[in-house]
Amino acid sequence: MKWKRITLIGVSCIAFASTSFAFGGIESIQAYLNHDIKYTLNNKAWTPKDSDGNTLAPVIVNGTSYLPARAIAEALGSEIQWDDSTKNISIKTTHGTGDINERDQNINKKVNEIKEKLRLGLTQQEVQGLLADKHENAYNNGDLENGSDSYWKYYLFRDPDYTAKDLPDHVIDEEGLKNKKIGAYLFIGWKNNKLHLFSISYVNPKDNKIYLFILNPDGTTSENPVSN
Repeated sequence: MKWKRITLIGVSCIAFASTSFAFGGIESIQAYLNHDIKYTLNNKAWTPKDSDGNTLAPVIVNGTSYLPARAIAEALGSEIQWDDSTKNISIKTTHGTGDINERDQNINKKVNEIKEKLRLGLTQQEVQGLLADKHENAYNNGDLENGSDSYWKYYLFRDPDYTAKDLPDHVIDEEGLKNKKIGAYLFIGWKNNKLHLFSISYVNPKDNKIYLFILNPDGTTSENPVSN
C-alpha cells in the first residue's frame, strides 16, 4: 500500500480563513476538499466533525492531504485552542493519549465544546439549544454571592444508577467523578435569565486529576486541577 504525505491543518480545517486575511502572512493557494477519504481511529471507523456536528473533509494541496487538527486532537484526548490576539494555535497533550478510551474521548469533546460555546449573555433558550442534555434546577447553593439569581446543574455522562452525594450544588462531587459515575458536572448561574457564569468539573484522562474550568461574571476564565 502506498501512503501519501499527510499533514494537520488549522484548528478546524481552515476555520480561520474567513478572518485571517486582515493580517499579514497570508498566501493564496489552490486547494481541494476530498470527501472520499475515510478515517479509522484505533481500528474503528471515525468521522471528523466540527463543534456544530458538520463533517470535515481533508484539504488537498499539491498532492498533500491536510487534516482537521481540532477534530483529530480532541479524538486523541488533547486540547487545542486558538488565541486570536497572538494568532497562536495551542495543543496540549501528553504521551499515551492514544490509549484513552472512547468514553473519555466523548467526555473530553463535550467539555471542550461547552468551554467553546457557552458565553456570557446567552439566554436560557439559547443554552438549551446548544446542550442536548437535560438540566436540573439547583437550589442548594449555600451562601453563594456572585450576582446570580438562579442556577442550573448538569450531570453529564452520569451512570443511570448513580445518586449524587448530598452536597451543595456548587460543590464538586469528586467521588462521583473519580469513580466514573459522572463524566462531567456543569453548573450555570443565571441573572435575568441570561448566562452570568458557569463552571465545569471533569477528570482529565491524561493525568487522572479533577479539573475545574470557570467562566467568571467579568468574562475572565480559569482552569486548574482541584485534586492530586
